[in-house]
Amino acid sequence: MSKFLLKKYLEIFSVFLLLLSGGGIPFLMFRKELFFVVLFFFSFLFFSNTVNYKQFRQVIFIIVSICLFLFVNYLFAITEQSLQKVLANLTIMVSAVFATFSFHDSVDKKKFINYLYLSLKIVMFHSLITFIVYPLISGSLSLISNNHYECSTFLNIFFYIPEKYSFNFIGLNLVRNQGIFWEPGVLQIFLNFLLFLSLFVRKFNFKIVVLTTLAILSTLSTTGLFVMMIQFVFYSINVLKKNFFLLPIFIVGFLGLYSITSLNITNKIVGDGSTSFQIRFFDLVQPVLIAFDHPLTGVGLDDQQYIEVRSRVDYDFWISSISINTIEKGATNSIMFFLATAGFPATILLLWMIYRQTIIEKNKKLFFTLIIFSLMTEPLLLKPFFFIFVISGAIYLLNKFKWKTY
Repeated sequence: MSKFLLKKYLEIFSVFLLLLSGGGIPFLMFRKELFFVVLFFFSFLFFSNTVNYKQFRQVIFIIVSICLFLFVNYLFAITEQSLQKVLANLTIMVSAVFATFSFHDSVDKKKFINYLYLSLKIVMFHSLITFIVYPLISGSLSLISNNHYECSTFLNIFFYIPEKYSFNFIGLNLVRNQGIFWEPGVLQIFLNFLLFLSLFVRKFNFKIVVLTTLAILSTLSTTGLFVMMIQFVFYSINVLKKNFFLLPIFIVGFLGLYSITSLNITNKIVGDGSTSFQIRFFDLVQPVLIAFDHPLTGVGLDDQQYIEVRSRVDYDFWISSISINTIEKGATNSIMFFLATAGFPATILLLWMIYRQTIIEKNKKLFFTLIIFSLMTEPLLLKPFFFIFVISGAIYLLNKFKWKTY
């Protein structure tokens, strides 16, 4: 095998691993080990490329800035922070730095998008098979668990949580689709990424769009359905500008998706699934109260200490159906979590860098909306895959400065 092919396969595997770092079950089972694997692969890819002086200087500057941020956050935290958590966040952020710089120039960015598209298609096909085969293998599942997570699996290939996500459809006992991720809400994020690439970045592929839509529907995720609707609305507007005669087809499709989405949203707000909505509303409001008390540096990024802080009576306002056990699980809204634990200045800068990311150039505002919806419904911000968009924005910021060459 030539070095070129070997490097290509290594890059594809690294991008797939990076994708799984954003909520994949392997990273829940082997968290410490796999985060170091991601760091190793992308640092290897970075140093195997031709690195110019400007890029190396930017890497050093960003890593030093990350260390400084984590040190200040650790120093001014209101509770004792775990040094292990600080080092874990450092590993994740530095991994994102090397991942971003490994595909930094325009040619490499195209490669990254191609590899990401391929990885997302694998995730989509796997999720559809997972959903379809459940009735056939439901009697042969085994339990896997650790201190952080528990689910049922078939040969560590298909994963389910039937106790929580089971439902009946035309006489079939099914389980909401979570693919290879820890819950359906995480899977829908990556499926919507695939839909975005299929509709707005890559050449349109009808089969992939249809299959991705079916996969999103199988998650029964309110956020997933809503984000999918937004994407189809924008795509329809763009297409109808060129061919207005397709309007009847789009209307029929829109009404079908709208009816499914509206029923799901109604159920989540006032129906049997209202607890999920209330938890997310709680996680939207409570961190603001904490942030106003600690606006500059937050309470500290240690998620376990954050649980202790949010359980205090000062921040305890009553919402029906929310128990103390729910609070003890931590925050579902990673942006508001970051606001409470890092303060207003860091959060504003972080959001600005995500907005200025340069990995996805086409329809950046829509992609930014997709990212924000994703991060506000799942605790994913401090994961290597999602943090690459922050680092990309940091590179954009650095490129605005004139670096003096000696």
